[in-house]
Amino acid sequence: MCNLNPTKSPGLDCVHPRVLKECHEELAYPISVLFNLSIQAGKLPDLWKLAQVTPLFKKGDKKDSSNYRPVSLTIVLCKVLESFFRDAILDHMNRNKLFCDNQHGFRPQRSCVTQLLEVIEEWTDILDRGGNIDCIYLDFAKAFDTVPHQRLLRKIYAYGIKGNTYSWISNFLSNRKQQVRLGNSNSSWMDVKSGIPQGSVLGPILFLLFINDMPRVVNSVIKLFADDTKIYREISSEDDCKALQTDLDSLAAWSDSWQLRFNPSKCKCMHLGKCNPNVTYHISDNSEDIVVDSVASEKDLGVLFDNDLKFSPHIQQKVKKANQTLGMVKRAFDCLDKEVFIPIYKSLIRPHIEYASVIWKPYLKKDIIAIESVQRRATKIVTGLKDLTYEERLRQLGLPTLAYRRDRADMISLFKIMNNYDNVVIDTIKVAEPSSTRGHNLKLQKSRFSTRYGQHRFSTRVCNPWNSLTQGAVTASSVNSFKDNINQLWKHKSNKFSNN
Repeated sequence: MCNLNPTKSPGLDCVHPRVLKECHEELAYPISVLFNLSIQAGKLPDLWKLAQVTPLFKKGDKKDSSNYRPVSLTIVLCKVLESFFRDAILDHMNRNKLFCDNQHGFRPQRSCVTQLLEVIEEWTDILDRGGNIDCIYLDFAKAFDTVPHQRLLRKIYAYGIKGNTYSWISNFLSNRKQQVRLGNSNSSWMDVKSGIPQGSVLGPILFLLFINDMPRVVNSVIKLFADDTKIYREISSEDDCKALQTDLDSLAAWSDSWQLRFNPSKCKCMHLGKCNPNVTYHISDNSEDIVVDSVASEKDLGVLFDNDLKFSPHIQQKVKKANQTLGMVKRAFDCLDKEVFIPIYKSLIRPHIEYASVIWKPYLKKDIIAIESVQRRATKIVTGLKDLTYEERLRQLGLPTLAYRRDRADMISLFKIMNNYDNVVIDTIKVAEPSSTRGHNLKLQKSRFSTRYGQHRFSTRVCNPWNSLTQGAVTASSVNSFKDNINQLWKHKSNKFSNN
């Protein structure tokens, strides 16, 4: 309870997380008794099975209910107890190596960026060799809401989760009710007969267990982040296209068997490579073959991938979004001193143009300048700094250039990979043979590439900066220690921006 966020809303029992956090010492004993009784009996109170759902608009037609994301409000105490089950299940699955390596969602040492790094490294390697790739982006129809409970429980039991834990999870899924809240109005209570409980702590892990076996039915490469799924294959001949289509058929059969259907209208195909045959694929839905639409670009875990992997469309989109946010900040404040500007800029504006930069890091001058112009423009709105040079404004505000931060992000990501803080498999990152030359003993082996795909990818561009670091930096005891070393070593270039 000490880790509860006191700013979160209370559940339907009106017990605020601030109360639980600040009174945790006094409440620890009675709550532990309650939790132990719940675990031993394999049951939980009926109140803990209630959820109040608020629909949040995503995009599209506001009159279409499918364009709203349901956000559920559940009991805080139940979430605390769920966290114990979640940790126990994760430990069981990881210790026995039961999770498929294809899944990067809701797992320690994995994230959206770790998955995208593995994908972009493999794709650029294929394209550098002159190969072609077909990638199918798959979309489940209401994935979390349609998971059948009995089938889920069968899989949970098959993974060796039994006894009181199994009984408690079974009771957790049964006899749930929810109501929809819109404004000040509430709907009547309705039974929840299927789906992963929304707003729960345990729900995401239960979903991972349900789809954990899906990658086994295909031979092509498949990558998942929770329900976000893509399958791709290098296309060298017509047989590769047929093999990819066979895998799509296998996935459709799996979805029918486990009642977790795809939404064919939202599935997309992206063809990469200069000599790609651009074959049309189809996916089966209720015994009907539906053509998968081909696209030139597709948003993947927050990054807009285009079929030539230049990422200029992604950069343009993010620069536009950051400038829009900056415009709102300017309109909201008549006077903005640096003490107020810094937290606003770091939390609302800069994240738009930095998220997953190790994937899309620009190398075209126009893209580099476009990104830096956001910070250049932002620093001018601070009172008293408008007439100073860009470098002087950065010095006054204690901000580095965005180009520097991208270089630093590359090094931090590499350090995490080299020291197993991030679980990423990149075969092209190899430590060179020990030599008598100056420097540290973890220098990376450099490779030569003939195209821009290989020259600008992560594993290539990090070699020289990493190899120039000191022994103390690359052998730092923690990520924070490594960051301190980088800040000290690169201090001279933190606020220097060059167009070259």
